[in-house]
Amino acid sequence: MHTKSTAAEQLLKTLPLLPGHSFDLAKLAIPNHRKSHAFDFCNKVSVFCEEKPGIGGKELFGQEEAKIITSVDNYPHSNALGETAPAWLAFDRKVLRFYAYFQEAVHEKREEQYRVRRVNIYFYLEDDTIHVSEPKYANSGIPQGTLIRRHRIPKGNALNGQHYTISDLNVEKEVTFYARTFKIVGCDQFTREFLTSVHVPVPSGGQFPEDPYQVQRAELLGRLKATRPCAPNTSLKKFLENDRRVLRFYCIWDDTNTVFGDVRHMVVHYYLSDDTVDIHESIPANSGRPTNSMFLRRCRLPKNKISGASNVGTKNATPESFFTERDFTLGAVLHLNGRPFVICDCDDFTKDYYRENYGLDSFDPVRPSDYEVAVSEEPAINQLAKAAGVGPAAFPDTGSAEERKGGIKNSFRKSFDGLFLRYLAVLKTTKQVDSDRKFVISLYLADDSVSVFEPHQRNSGILGGKFLEKSKIKKPDGVSFYASSDFYIGAQLTFHGHTFIINSADEYALVFMSQHPEQFPSFKK
Repeated sequence: MHTKSTAAEQLLKTLPLLPGHSFDLAKLAIPNHRKSHAFDFCNKVSVFCEEKPGIGGKELFGQEEAKIITSVDNYPHSNALGETAPAWLAFDRKVLRFYAYFQEAVHEKREEQYRVRRVNIYFYLEDDTIHVSEPKYANSGIPQGTLIRRHRIPKGNALNGQHYTISDLNVEKEVTFYARTFKIVGCDQFTREFLTSVHVPVPSGGQFPEDPYQVQRAELLGRLKATRPCAPNTSLKKFLENDRRVLRFYCIWDDTNTVFGDVRHMVVHYYLSDDTVDIHESIPANSGRPTNSMFLRRCRLPKNKISGASNVGTKNATPESFFTERDFTLGAVLHLNGRPFVICDCDDFTKDYYRENYGLDSFDPVRPSDYEVAVSEEPAINQLAKAAGVGPAAFPDTGSAEERKGGIKNSFRKSFDGLFLRYLAVLKTTKQVDSDRKFVISLYLADDSVSVFEPHQRNSGILGGKFLEKSKIKKPDGVSFYASSDFYIGAQLTFHGHTFIINSADEYALVFMSQHPEQFPSFKK
């Protein structure tokens, strides 16, 4: 009291002698008998504030024991910190991590009496919550992960519900969470620096004790040696690491050397899990090719084609005889089953894979336009004759013109193996039910065979589907067969007693007929 009065007297001397600036210092010695305001209203409800002190600011009986202490009370300069920012803001996203272990008794096995289980204890500074997690170890057979979810863990011997604070956690201490004792052996660098900043000494720490079962297991595995040396089988490991990881390459196949060949765009998929390859063809709309884009089913692709047998599952083949990911680079020419494929580009995942595993930085794509071949102005019939060896040298002057024409015609048909033209036709009938039916007639140029398909129409009462199997069809005279010259817009064709009228054709068929007037003389543009 004497110190307070002396300081007040010195302060009073510095004030000017003006009304209101002089004070009676004798009132400082008056005893304090004020009562706390314990009864109050909150939202129009009467409440009792248990934490308010008694008369004169003194704590009531048992009030000190019932008070719950937080970690903020243990920090130095906590009042200054509390005035500037609350704890949930000042310590947001700040977590202390301690390394600990506990022993678990084992009663079912003879090889071990207890296990040493390592855990991480996380202490959140913002609200004194604790989270205990056990790192997962492969093939442990023990449910691992979160042992205690994040919350304020109460002390076992506390009657007032006091929870663990920062003062209860430190290296070389033992803490008991729900009847399970944890021994703290270390902490991370941030935890050590934080405890040092709040004037809490942190021991250097220790090591985890050895688990008897792990020691025995490591000794047993160390004695195991292979009696017969064999090559390691890494197929399962490779599958688990690279499952669903596929490299995609955009390639072109220059097939212009063959009759009516063109540049075909392909997509090559390389499966990293088992080094297999499949090839799909990018078929543009109205190209006249079958809609099935599968060019090569998934298999291991050999570098040198083995004739007379399947390339898949060859027992005597070595791994070096098949294509691997090292063989696929931009600009490379790969002979896949005897066909030259030029790799032009790849997708982003493939670029990232080669960048991470092989250190490649440049992925300049190859322009497919460099491989496009200009169409020759020579008539198509002359090209066919030269390619099939039926030109003027193959047809000497001996022989009639009809024989020479027949040789060229047969060569023309052989060159179109696999190509077909599609026409839209209707039935010539007086029945109302059949007048609305539509059919797709396919003409196969290789042998002039014909197939008829009826598309399904909703609410028509007719199932639709295959109407006529692919075969060569005789004309109504019963002598000759239908040929390509009989197919044009407006033609009437009779197949086994059913008369069809061709109304239109697809774009590919129209272009093809216009370019080959020798085979389609009745076609009109």
